[in-house]
Amino acid sequence: MGLGHIVARLWGAAALSLLAACQTTAPRAAAPAPDLRPPAVQAPRDVEAQDGTRSFLASQAPARAPQVDFFVGMPQPGQGLVQVQGPAGPLWLYPQVILQRADLSRVATLRTQQGQHLVHFQLNGLGARKLAEVSTSNVGALLVLVMDDRVVHVARIGGPMNQGEIYLAVQDDAAAQQLLRRIQG
Repeated sequence: MGLGHIVARLWGAAALSLLAACQTTAPRAAAPAPDLRPPAVQAPRDVEAQDGTRSFLASQAPARAPQVDFFVGMPQPGQGLVQVQGPAGPLWLYPQVILQRADLSRVATLRTQQGQHLVHFQLNGLGARKLAEVSTSNVGALLVLVMDDRVVHVARIGGPMNQGEIYLAVQDDAAAQQLLRRIQG
């Protein structure tokens, strides 16, 4: 059974709540990625355009913006999990969407003081509550970003995420900008 079928079938399923301090899992790396708690950003948000970063309000997405969903997953099979193809091989997801585009208020690219490139998802009030609830009960699991029925990014839930924000580390500025453009539609 494909991920598209599952997403369509379970679109209305109860949304849990998601992650805490995410740790990005590199496609080929065996060691866990660094902690992605809110970073020290080089410049305030109003300077983003000057340093090459970009953002957009999720509520201003075009009419046919891509489907954006977050799922909780595991790196190995388990009861109630559905297998999908991830960037580095198979993953197993719980079939319930925990966050979706409607839960996003803003998406931006950022660069930390250490030079790491991030895509920052800011959630609305309902999304923040769902993220806090799900992340608290799923520490150590995977947070999986799915767009138009394809796994786009995988991060590890490092702890409760109570700030209503998700930071996903990407390889470089070009990857951050590409992901942002894909989300914008």
